[in-house]
Amino acid sequence: MPINLSDKTSYYIYIFLGLLVIAGGIALRIQNSEARILHSDEAVQAYQLWELMETGRYQYDPEDKHGPLLYRLNAIVNLFVGIDASEFNRSNLRLVPILSSVALLALFLFGSRKPHLASLLAAGFFALSPFPVIYGAYFIQEALFVLLGFILLYATLTYWSSPNGYKAMRCGLWAAAFFATKEPAIIHIVAILAATLAIQEKPFDYYALAERFRLQLIAIAIGAFAFGWVLFYSAAFTDFSQLIDSVAAFVNYAERSQGAGHEKSVFYYLSLFWPHTAEGIRWGEAPMVILGLVGFALLVINRANAPKSIQATVHYGAVCFILYSIIPYKTPWLMLTSYASLSVAVGYTFSTIVASRANQWIRYAGIGVALYLLGEQYQTTQLVKRYAADSRNPYIYQHTSSQFQKLVDRIEDIDALDPETQLSIAVGGEDNAWPLPWYLRENDTVGYWPDPAQMPALDIVIGPTGTLSPSLGDTHIPEYHGLRENVLLECWIRKELWDAFMETR
Repeated sequence: MPINLSDKTSYYIYIFLGLLVIAGGIALRIQNSEARILHSDEAVQAYQLWELMETGRYQYDPEDKHGPLLYRLNAIVNLFVGIDASEFNRSNLRLVPILSSVALLALFLFGSRKPHLASLLAAGFFALSPFPVIYGAYFIQEALFVLLGFILLYATLTYWSSPNGYKAMRCGLWAAAFFATKEPAIIHIVAILAATLAIQEKPFDYYALAERFRLQLIAIAIGAFAFGWVLFYSAAFTDFSQLIDSVAAFVNYAERSQGAGHEKSVFYYLSLFWPHTAEGIRWGEAPMVILGLVGFALLVINRANAPKSIQATVHYGAVCFILYSIIPYKTPWLMLTSYASLSVAVGYTFSTIVASRANQWIRYAGIGVALYLLGEQYQTTQLVKRYAADSRNPYIYQHTSSQFQKLVDRIEDIDALDPETQLSIAVGGEDNAWPLPWYLRENDTVGYWPDPAQMPALDIVIGPTGTLSPSLGDTHIPEYHGLRENVLLECWIRKELWDAFMETR
């Protein structure tokens, strides 16, 4: 149901409701961010950002890092708002993901010259629903990546409708930014092309394809892409040493796509949103899934009249869902693009009911159900805030336990006994150290050992339960702290320090 722009009242109401949606989305993401301790992946990203801001250099690692755009953009934003590297906390660290998520809301609401009720409802669902609230405030690449993906999708649609050199250049630059954020962009490029073709009346018409794939236009797009790629990976043409690694990363990520310890069933993503119980807590978003499928079907049926941008948005998310479901490697945040498209499909379902020629009461009922479902999504988001770092929350994945903060606090308590002298700290275990290095980043006397049994008896010794040397019992006092589900850490504190600490209690 398009919004009548000639009716100023309708237009102003749309603007007001859109701004209200954006404000609600911002508030929920900030609340969720404050309630949730850093995930180990977030801590890794944060450490790289801290190094960039401290040294001015970002070192790309094709084995274990993503592209530089998130860190560079974060550093610029921090400089602009006056956040120093020493002032990071769990909220301001997540500023760029929150801004990216909110920018996507604005893109849905105001990105088209013809506002649509489906866009307003889609933005409402994406603003209030638990999954995008969590990953719209998660310091990983995903929120920025999803925003760039939709920008590239709409740029591609604009190019396809009337191809020219400027539009080709714009697609190339956005694609470069997309790849400079995260390597799985190649999957999304396939989905964008598939979605663009799917909404054409004659997707494989020879003359139409020949017009859009003219050598001159493709050369402009490739040239713009190459320029952007070098710009991002060379730190604005100041360091070209990482360009080869940026290409080699695709081999590594192709191997990782086979699982790398994160193998899941083809139905894993569907199971996240389908109703289920986790230790007595009921989860699920069946109405969203069902109404999304209805919206997809309505778009297929009404493909001649439905807005092309809405059709492409939903098809894009559907193709991403299929591709990511087939790939063995799975983590929940990879569904953020598909969830955005799901929100649009649900919004289109309700807008179709409201715009239909059905009985007036049926249309009112459609509005009522939409508002009720928005309220239910909001209530689920509030429940998610209660279980922000709880393993029973199906939307989070191997998240750091909230109990981990007690370990950080204990180290700070011991360190405060003698602020002039840094504690010597040994941390053991290849997989169990993070997010601890983030919290110990300013301690120059901390060391990390892959084999916990080989660690020296420093002031504080930390490692997985049962892996540390038994001789620590002669000189240290143990404490136990949760890292994440089924992972317990031992923290051994030198007896002299422990006794001094107890005197302060």
